[in-house]
Amino acid sequence: MKDAPSSNVLTMGSTIDLLGQHHQDVLDRLAEVDAGLRTGGVFDLAPFAAFLSRDVCAHFAIEEEALFPIMARHLGTGQGPLAVMDAEHVAFRGLLHALQDTLAAGDVPGQRDAAAEIVHLLRSHIHKEDHVLFPMASHVLSIEEQQEVDRRAAALTHTAATA
Repeated sequence: MKDAPSSNVLTMGSTIDLLGQHHQDVLDRLAEVDAGLRTGGVFDLAPFAAFLSRDVCAHFAIEEEALFPIMARHLGTGQGPLAVMDAEHVAFRGLLHALQDTLAAGDVPGQRDAAAEIVHLLRSHIHKEDHVLFPMASHVLSIEEQQEVDRRAAALTHTAATA
C-alpha cells in the first residue's frame, strides 16, 4: 500500500481482493519497522507515521464506508467480527495519535513503544480480516452486494483522488 488506493479499484478485481493486496503492502512495511525496532538502533519513525496516516487510514475508510455497512446487513454491528474490526480501527487511531504526539515531542522511547504496539495490532488485525472477515464476506454477500461494495469503494477513491 505504498500509494493511496487509486480510482481503478474495479479493474484490479473486487474491493475485497484489493484490500487483501493492500494488506501485503502493509505487512511488508510492518516487517521493516519491526526489524528496526528489534535492532535497538535509532531511526526516524516519521515516514512510518505518514504511511499509516495516509495509506492505512485510506484503507480503513474503504472498509468502514464500503464493506462494513453492506456486511452489517447480514452480521449486525453490536457484536461479532464487525464490532471487533471497528474497535480495532479505533484502537489503531489512538495509537497513531500517540505515535504522532511522541514524534512531535521528540520522545524516542515513546515513539518506539507506540510503533511496536501499532505493529502488533495491525498484524493481528490483518490476520483476522484475511482469514475470517474477507472469506466471510465472499460467502455472505450476493454478487449485487459485492458490486455495491465495489461502487462505494470506487466513489471513495475517486473522491480522495480529487480532494
